[in-house]
Amino acid sequence: MSIERSAEVMATYLGEVLGNRRFDLIPSFVDEEMLDHATGMRGPSALHAHATGFCENIPGVEIEIENITATEDAAFGIWSWTGEPNQPMGTSSNGNPIFPQRVLSVFRLRDGMLIDYEAFVDAGQVRAQISAP
Repeated sequence: MSIERSAEVMATYLGEVLGNRRFDLIPSFVDEEMLDHATGMRGPSALHAHATGFCENIPGVEIEIENITATEDAAFGIWSWTGEPNQPMGTSSNGNPIFPQRVLSVFRLRDGMLIDYEAFVDAGQVRAQISAP
């Protein structure tokens, strides 16, 4: 596998799948055994559920790709979104809704296909949201 392919997989996910709602592209880069840590599900259907759920929650969501870094077996994408969510992505212990808008997506790849996906949100941003009155 190549660094270029790793970067291409991340760019396709962020720019085409999320940015342009091209969910039909998911099987072209997701392994049947891929684990989506956000849902605990496996395979292309897991990423499809994750991506469509995200986009359905934020109609008209716009994605800004800040940076993509890749190795031969991994890709890291820093991105943010804008839009008006229907539902919060979580709730703080004091009941405040949480809408983290800056994300780090981490992909592990094998033979040019996504096998493991984890997303991490901006902790500082979440901290500010949960401590807001």
